[in-house]
Amino acid sequence: MNRSAPRAYRVSLRLYVVFSLLMATSAVASGLFLLYLARPFASELSGPQARRLAVLLFTGAAVAGALAAVGGLIVGLNLAGRIRGIVEKAEAFSPPLGDEHGGRPRTITTVRDELGVLDAAVGRLTLSMDRFVRDSDILARLPEGMLLLDPSGTLMSFNATAETLLDLSLDPYRGEPILSSTGAFPLESGNERMARLLEGEPGGLEPVHDDEVPVVTAKGHALLLEVTAQRRDWGRAATAQVLVIRDASEKRRIREEIRRADQLAFLGGMAARIAHEIRTPLATIRGLLELLQADLPAGDQRRQYIDRVLIGVDRQNRLVENLLTLSQPEPETWQAVSLPEALDELVTMLPRDPRLVVEHGDPDAVPPVWGDPFRLAEVFTNLIQNALEAAPEGATVRVRVESHDDEHVRVLVENAGVGIPPEIQERIFHPFFTTKARGTGLGLPIARQIVEAHGGTLNVESDGRSETTFVVELPTTAPVMAAGARP
Repeated sequence: MNRSAPRAYRVSLRLYVVFSLLMATSAVASGLFLLYLARPFASELSGPQARRLAVLLFTGAAVAGALAAVGGLIVGLNLAGRIRGIVEKAEAFSPPLGDEHGGRPRTITTVRDELGVLDAAVGRLTLSMDRFVRDSDILARLPEGMLLLDPSGTLMSFNATAETLLDLSLDPYRGEPILSSTGAFPLESGNERMARLLEGEPGGLEPVHDDEVPVVTAKGHALLLEVTAQRRDWGRAATAQVLVIRDASEKRRIREEIRRADQLAFLGGMAARIAHEIRTPLATIRGLLELLQADLPAGDQRRQYIDRVLIGVDRQNRLVENLLTLSQPEPETWQAVSLPEALDELVTMLPRDPRLVVEHGDPDAVPPVWGDPFRLAEVFTNLIQNALEAAPEGATVRVRVESHDDEHVRVLVENAGVGIPPEIQERIFHPFFTTKARGTGLGLPIARQIVEAHGGTLNVESDGRSETTFVVELPTTAPVMAAGARP
């Protein structure tokens, strides 16, 4: 206890008194019990001898009781002193009673002995530390989200990082079972994986970890979390759970980037070998076929056969060019490119199709992007042709150009006739994955590689049934690498 502060505890019975009384009583009781056991022997003695024996036993019991009382007093004082030191340290780390409630008068706590004082002081220290952690910004500064659940799975506490990570205010869900219909993760919304994680019985208090737990919050936000569940003691016969949550989508994205990089590195080496082994023979074959075709008369049917062979040679040559572009998508030149003008020029070069509609408004209102006009033309040619091939008769393929913000321009290629199922919306950007009967699966991967090489993004948005939009976002500022590039 803090000696300078008013006493906060009323002790009804001192510990050293209790110890003295207990030990003295035990010693006297032992002497009296010996006297009782000696009764048969005392009855055989003469009167004076029996009296001397009784006096001796009573005196021994009294002396033993006195010595036991002194020993109990010494032990009690020593133990009380140690307890007093622990209490003083606990009081030093906890605010005075009354300060916790805006300076109101202290509440005098009545306890049985010094052990009660220790229990009350430690309890106040625990409450003080809990309040300090809750009221300070320690939890708010944690990089991971934290949720505290009681033994029944009810949300008791959380930190600000958890709310940011879940994009959800958790105050309305405090005191609610986390997996109930009124909780933060309703079970009926598809949170079975989280339920299995919380219901599992780990060995002892060892943490349980799951790298990827898909969850749906009470607001309907679908998230991918990395969850660590740590069981902690809660009372005498129960354990609470501390959930540490992290955003697993970023880790998945990094793994995907690594996988793509490995795949592209392999494709780069393969493309270089193909370019060396195939392009030169293909050029030779094409040249000889053109010479042979020139020697044939105009009406000779063999000219048609040669035309078909030339088409096949050109297709193989385009495949080699696509592989080289996929492995080396970097712009060859950097310059300001007006996307409205580039799209108008591109549309004039494509076969006329009434389903294609280009909307961009005033070209001067859209800032130019920085990049290679030839590479960007490849991107938009691929997206527009894919949309026209997928769109049924009577559908509309709409191309829109708009300023997204001060530093980006967005191009949207909308197809109002066909959707892309959610399960393959990311796979369509993987090399050699295609839904076409005769496709190579390189068009969209090449388009994304080129856009990312320009510092932009290419994504797909689709309802899975009848609408698909490819969104290209390109920066309007020149990259640092462009300083030494050719204009």
